[in-house]
Amino acid sequence: MKLFSTRAMAFALAMLCTGISGAHAQAQADDAQWQNSRAIARKMAVGLLERQTGSKDVARNTLAIDVDLNLDGFPEIYAYRDQPGCDGTTCGNFLFVLKGDSYREVLGDIPGARLVPQDKFGLSFFKRNRYFDIQADKVTIGWNGERYVDISTLPTTSLNGDTFIAACEKSKTSEQPEEGEAERAASDCRCQFDRFQAVGFSQADLDLYAASLGKDFVYPSGDKEAAWQTVSGNAYDAATGCEVVSGRSQWPQAYINHGDQPPQQLDFDAFLDACPSRDFIVSARKIGTPDRALGLCGCLAREMPTQGMTQAGLDMVTRYYRDEISDTDAETEDVLAMHDKASEACLIEFPKP
Repeated sequence: MKLFSTRAMAFALAMLCTGISGAHAQAQADDAQWQNSRAIARKMAVGLLERQTGSKDVARNTLAIDVDLNLDGFPEIYAYRDQPGCDGTTCGNFLFVLKGDSYREVLGDIPGARLVPQDKFGLSFFKRNRYFDIQADKVTIGWNGERYVDISTLPTTSLNGDTFIAACEKSKTSEQPEEGEAERAASDCRCQFDRFQAVGFSQADLDLYAASLGKDFVYPSGDKEAAWQTVSGNAYDAATGCEVVSGRSQWPQAYINHGDQPPQQLDFDAFLDACPSRDFIVSARKIGTPDRALGLCGCLAREMPTQGMTQAGLDMVTRYYRDEISDTDAETEDVLAMHDKASEACLIEFPKP
């Protein structure tokens, strides 16, 4: 699977980020939705690139798309800044991830990553620490909990998998297995075990997960619950990746309560200029910083068209954000109701700091 390139390759990625699991499946046939997504990503990327590179002329030579690398419904921003004779410092490939309070650029510490041709990026079927691995030309990069790094720098383990393999095969095989069922179970369990070693599972983690496959397992609580959630989440990702590789499954859809209206293609630049600076956005629950406000505003821009927002309505919301009209004026066109539905959908699922 290719990741970044020209419009065609970028579109494939945009579909993969929200469509590897079937999410936004209609976007491939819906050019308005695609154009909206690309325009929002580019507007966000320009501001982030200006801050990252210290340049003020990035808009005319920047391409961008959004890509949901951890399938939480809030995409990361990939940007490519073209520049003659690019040295890989202030141009080339950039990937911005909203992590905690701010957007962080997460490719800069990987030697040569800025200069990898766009058609040499590809998504893995597997996740690591909840983010998809990425093939960057001949180097596989993975999420270390804070940023993307060369996976050769990450720990692997050599585990005893006898107990897990037995428990896994038993959990996947019925009492009267159909033809080929036992072989499929063995292949899936071997794939999972190999992946556990590749992502650095400890023997204790593996044994705990193996025990969870039994009928009498008591799920950890209290102080041990958070650690169990990490183990089970990473195990789920390994199992799902193996099922996707086999062609028997897809990654599940990230949930956001989208509206049911066919989106129109809109111009979001003025809205995205006005929205992140508003005090009531920055101070909203789960927000608290300008970068998180930008993330929320990007979500609002993506979601409002699914509620039926038109360009006239979006312009009115923008004027409301600029204090040029009152809420009463905006309510006469029902645009605040559409805005509020989009806002509620975004805030419910918005990532924690």
